[in-house]
Amino acid sequence: MILRGLATLVVLGLLALNMMLPTSTMTARGSENRVRADVPSELAIGRALPELELVGLDGRRYSREDLLGHRVLMTFERSVDW
Repeated sequence: MILRGLATLVVLGLLALNMMLPTSTMTARGSENRVRADVPSELAIGRALPELELVGLDGRRYSREDLLGHRVLMTFERSVDW
């Protein structure tokens, strides 16, 4: 009986967290305009690629000039807003 009550409390606690966290100021991303404002304007689709240097899996350094004429897939991940 005690185990069932404890399980019920855990489920209710998780439900409460699920409802509160998306609206919390600690976890909310904010409006899309505010998120986009964090990205420098020179990083826009259709604009020239800014100077950058990448390190390949083999340890070789690649500059922007090394990438010209090649297809490049870049994946950017946003870190957690803490």
